[in-house]
Amino acid sequence: MASLAELTAAAVANTDPMAVSATTPRLGGVDPLGLRQINFDLMDQVLPDLNNVARLIRPFTITSWAWWRAAQLAGQRGGKKVSVEGSLRDFVDRIEVLYSWSQFLRDRNTELPGRQVMQPLLREESYRFGGSSWKKRREARRDSTSFSAAVNYGPTLKSFDWLSPHLEDAGVMIASEAARPALEAFEKKLEPFLRHPAFSTLGAIEVSRKDVERWADHWAIDKPSAAEKKFMRAVLVGDRAAPVRRRGIQFMLAVAEHIGSAEADKVRESMTRKASRLGLSTDFDDVSLAWRRVQMRQAFRLALEALLSWLIRQLGRGPLSTEQVVANLIEQADQPSNRKASAWLDLFAPSSRSPVRMLNKITKALREGDDSDLVPAIIEGLAYCIREAPLHPQPFETRERLPLSRARIEADAWANGSTADFARHIVESWVLAQHVYWSVGRGLADARSRGKTILRLKVVMEEGGWTLAPGVSSKPSIPRATPDRLETALSLCRECDLL
Repeated sequence: MASLAELTAAAVANTDPMAVSATTPRLGGVDPLGLRQINFDLMDQVLPDLNNVARLIRPFTITSWAWWRAAQLAGQRGGKKVSVEGSLRDFVDRIEVLYSWSQFLRDRNTELPGRQVMQPLLREESYRFGGSSWKKRREARRDSTSFSAAVNYGPTLKSFDWLSPHLEDAGVMIASEAARPALEAFEKKLEPFLRHPAFSTLGAIEVSRKDVERWADHWAIDKPSAAEKKFMRAVLVGDRAAPVRRRGIQFMLAVAEHIGSAEADKVRESMTRKASRLGLSTDFDDVSLAWRRVQMRQAFRLALEALLSWLIRQLGRGPLSTEQVVANLIEQADQPSNRKASAWLDLFAPSSRSPVRMLNKITKALREGDDSDLVPAIIEGLAYCIREAPLHPQPFETRERLPLSRARIEADAWANGSTADFARHIVESWVLAQHVYWSVGRGLADARSRGKTILRLKVVMEEGGWTLAPGVSSKPSIPRATPDRLETALSLCRECDLL
């Protein structure tokens, strides 16, 4: 990529116009309205320190044991200096790749990060953990498919007290003393193979596919030991669990027992009801209220992202003014609009007070792709969330992320206005302004930090009205609700025999 100085010099040198190659924008952006962070913050009030990937016990053990074993091997070297990057982390990366290799050979659908990038390795008869090819693989997986990556098991390994950072070297992780019984029980399973160079040496080695296949069942992902289960129970609901997480998990388990099902959708919906109405302890009422707020925010965010998706499809036919967009929206909402905004919203009052059912209704309409069902579902979802919204935001709910309390205040301000004026406010302020603000802001931040080079902006204003940005398809991907960590919590509880 040319620097600014080089571009300036080229411009000064040219005396005539010149043709340049066409720009092909790389599209991206998973949070087009900037609403997602509030969802995460609300989830932290019920199920903190969980994510939607770290759902199985054994990967926690693998990475923790790898650091524990690496420290042992380094200690055996005596006074020889051990490089963190060249030896310790190299060993941990090796163990993670060997483990993934063995489990994908055992079952191609194993629930581990990096299924696609591991495919070439599955065809190899042997692999050398050393040299340029291994270095390239390590670098490629570090922030994406590594178990320790921030998007995978990394944060939870620390928050669940399996690992902690070394006090003097940020590149080193230390296995928790509390997790030691679990690591020792795991190592016992590998005892017949511990003399193999893969497990007993630091530095470059070569491993055959046959060896990897021999190890597969001994450290199988679906066979955590009793000691591993015990430690995971302790960090979920026991004496090593953070109080908020303990109460959230306990409430979830109590609800699952009460309804006689651990199916995620059923548990999710039942958890939005007041605990005392379910016949559970009133001590859980604050947890059920916090969970209800999570699901209301989920429905609100999905409704607005669905509205942006609908708008993009509308603009696929050509530019539209705001007035035309609003007219199309009101027409497809299929409810009389010759009344005040508040009365129009009242027409969309849902028969159920369940935010999860509201969320599922929007999801179903998005999946089926029929705007005659989608637009009424969107407006019904917004009407529901506005009616149920709190009067005041929580400290982390900043105004620019459109908290429900702000939506309620603005809806009240437009209550006596016309339906068209309020619909215009929804389109211009809650969708388009949010989208432009966050897309441009993040793009500028990326440019300043020389970060991602992707086009987040989907909709722009031209002389003919709103239109699609260059390269944007009129058939956008279907928006989905933010995974709310419930399935992770259920999976971990099932793994350690709490369900």
